[in-house]
Amino acid sequence: MGWNFAVQAARYCDTWVICEQHKWSADIRRYLETQGEIPGLRFVFVPERAWGALAWRIPWVGYLSYNLWHRRALRIARKLHQHVRFDLVHQVNVLGYREPGYLWKLGIPFVWGPVGGTQNYPWRFLGEAGIRGAISEAVRSLLNRIQLRFSRRVRRASREAAAMMTANSTGKRDFTRVHGVAPALFLDIGITGLTRQLPERRRDGGPLRILWCGALQPWKALSLLIKALARLPKDVQYELRVIGDGPLRRRYRRMAQEMGIDRRVTWLGQLPHCDALKHYQWADVFAFTSLRDTSGTVVLEAFAAGIPVICLDHQGVHDMVTDRCGIKIPLTTPREVISRLGDAIVSLAADGALRRRLSQGAREQAKKYLWSQRGKQVAAIYREATGGLSRQTRRESIHA
Repeated sequence: MGWNFAVQAARYCDTWVICEQHKWSADIRRYLETQGEIPGLRFVFVPERAWGALAWRIPWVGYLSYNLWHRRALRIARKLHQHVRFDLVHQVNVLGYREPGYLWKLGIPFVWGPVGGTQNYPWRFLGEAGIRGAISEAVRSLLNRIQLRFSRRVRRASREAAAMMTANSTGKRDFTRVHGVAPALFLDIGITGLTRQLPERRRDGGPLRILWCGALQPWKALSLLIKALARLPKDVQYELRVIGDGPLRRRYRRMAQEMGIDRRVTWLGQLPHCDALKHYQWADVFAFTSLRDTSGTVVLEAFAAGIPVICLDHQGVHDMVTDRCGIKIPLTTPREVISRLGDAIVSLAADGALRRRLSQGAREQAKKYLWSQRGKQVAAIYREATGGLSRQTRRESIHA
């Protein structure tokens, strides 16, 4: 997200990027050496403290390290501002709203976002998370409510922003209700291109090929799909491929065995990104069962490959998926969601025309999220935030 926002901003502005040194400097320099300099784009690297990387291994402690890094970033930004005289500053990362940074203190138009993280795990579904997962999600939801309402810096940053973006409509609703601001809805992710040629999909009569991709964590709720598949009529033929790994791997595999569907499931584990994308060419439908997600990069990857998406109708995918490119399941109760997931799979298995229509719709939906298109939208937000400075002035902007 940070890289693509910076590259797109440089198409319209002279852009200075402040980013962490240890993680990104080598990759960025290597890219610029091999691909060439990007006109209008400069990088300033700010080191993290030696203990910072270790801090992220302890829940919530990583935010302390990140906060201290932002304080150093502010000092560097102030020094740069004395010489460059920036017209705008954009706080891009991290996606979560909890750490807005300090660059709004520069006294120039401040853009914040896309911001996510306000969405919570639906309490009716805590049973899908297991005991440890349920406790973790319940604590997170409680802290989320407290931080969103009472964090002084979150309140200050949202109200100081000349323009604010939220990554999904849940965040837009939450910030409007709690802080009285009106953010723009702007998905945090995008794609660089579409699959050049659609693969030949399932022929009528063969098994429906279902792809699921994600971390095997409580909030991803693969269990919903396993239970839905176990309840399908016996005459519905399907194959499921699962890409990803995580602490719930054994639990999910045992669940598939106990429910008698394990022979139809292929567990691929964690794959390199380039290898994972090959399986999109195999799939007829993509299942996204997440119960808590800001958006869903895998959903856009499915769109780009022309794969219809079955998902729950909430949070980020509520904004991304339409009835032209997928099937959204109302978030009611676990029993009803599982039943409707099964109904959606039966419909797609039986109706080749529906699959083809949704596949074409997925490709059309993907075009809306091309980074080249989103760059134009970002530029429009910058113009509004700065009061409409003309392109000829070649605005100076700073990203972090």
